[in-house]
Amino acid sequence: MGLRIMLTVFVTALVAASCSSDGSSSSGETSPTTDSVAVTTTAQSERPATTSSTALETEPEPESSPARMRLDWFVAALNAAEPPTDQEIEQQFSPEFLAQVPPFQLVQGAAQMTAAMDLPITIESIESESPDGTALEAVLVSADGTARLRVSLVVGADEPHLIEGLLGVPDVEVEFPEDLTIDRLDETLLSLGANSSLGIYEVTDGECVALHEIRAADQVVLGSVFKLWVLADLADRIAAGEASWADMVEVEDRYKSSPDGEVFGLEAGTEISVEDLAMAMISISDNSATDHLIAYLGRDSIESALARIGVSDPAANTPLLSTAALFQLKFVAADPSSAAYRALDEAGRRALLEEIDDAVLPWAADPNSVDLINADGVAIDQPRDLDLEWFATPRDLCLTHVYLAKQAEQPGLEPVAEILEANPGLGLPFDRGRWPVIRFKGGSEPGVIAGAWWFEGDDGRRYVVAGGVSDPNRTVDEVEASVALASAVTLLG
Repeated sequence: MGLRIMLTVFVTALVAASCSSDGSSSSGETSPTTDSVAVTTTAQSERPATTSSTALETEPEPESSPARMRLDWFVAALNAAEPPTDQEIEQQFSPEFLAQVPPFQLVQGAAQMTAAMDLPITIESIESESPDGTALEAVLVSADGTARLRVSLVVGADEPHLIEGLLGVPDVEVEFPEDLTIDRLDETLLSLGANSSLGIYEVTDGECVALHEIRAADQVVLGSVFKLWVLADLADRIAAGEASWADMVEVEDRYKSSPDGEVFGLEAGTEISVEDLAMAMISISDNSATDHLIAYLGRDSIESALARIGVSDPAANTPLLSTAALFQLKFVAADPSSAAYRALDEAGRRALLEEIDDAVLPWAADPNSVDLINADGVAIDQPRDLDLEWFATPRDLCLTHVYLAKQAEQPGLEPVAEILEANPGLGLPFDRGRWPVIRFKGGSEPGVIAGAWWFEGDDGRRYVVAGGVSDPNRTVDEVEASVALASAVTLLG
């Protein structure tokens, strides 16, 4: 099964929904720098269950279809006081599935998926089911009726009909504000966090022409949006004949980052193509895919791409953090700490990052073995150390999209467009008739939400909407901030 098949992915926020490794809910403990399109398979959240049943105590009705039988088990597992054992999971999921999504990721992913749901969870409705009973779509609802989850489940056609695909997304309808004005947009964004920046640009002759800007000179805290620069450098290296989309990269434990996405769960030595790594990095913000590409390209190479793109302050991202280094410095109490890193000069920081990159992170073997809390005792779902991140102005992000668009038009670099268009921002109500081409990367961590969209209209005109909301003292409502940023597109007509 390749990296692009439907795996178990639990979407915990709209982004607005991160993408990523490649977003997190403002109310739960989640991987902090995954894409604000928050596709993830893990969580550190723990909360008591409200039922004492075990995962296997609920027996499906005899007339249930194969897919419904597996769904019944899954719902029972969500409600159980104890998570299912590895053996129980192996009785429900296909070996091919578990080769890419290990049992611990399923357990933690389920915990993240239900973190904001009042137990017990029940099946509200079966929305659709295939004639042979091997695929269905259902809506699950929390006990208080306030949270719904849309689940798509696919099982094998042959006995014992093991689960081959599972997708869970919040069943939430999001709408852009009606009759939005510039003033209302500004007011909303400025109210969401201490630091809000936005740029709306029309791309004319390769230039970013500002239509509206909010605090445009301020640096946006990017989260996973920085992965656009990794993609840009990769495309440059391919164009120069120094790399290829078909190059195979071996998974190494030392380049495994946060325990989410698809790459973290793969065995060391597994080979993945550069193109598949890039797709995972952008479409689901896979942090381990990102760090494998950073190692493949080299930190210096990606840093040099910032100047080629025209980023106004490359030094703000020098040396460039890997995602694993960010986790180590900000979310683990043990040395090296963020304070120690901050005290170093550039040469010292670069040496420390190389040490971190060469080491296997403490949670690589067992994600439950490390309490993700920093030296100051800040909980994982709270902002911390927002000066250790990746940074750009809204105009820098526009220039990045322009650079990528030029690359995508070059022979041999067509995958750039495919990768950027794979995830336009899950759950956002874009008018796809008006905007047939949308390219996107988002980013988040506690206190941070950011996004950069490229829109091509049905009239051929091109625009970029880019910006972010951050606050070092409180969490940011990711859905509200994401919708506010993306809603700027409605001002373009």
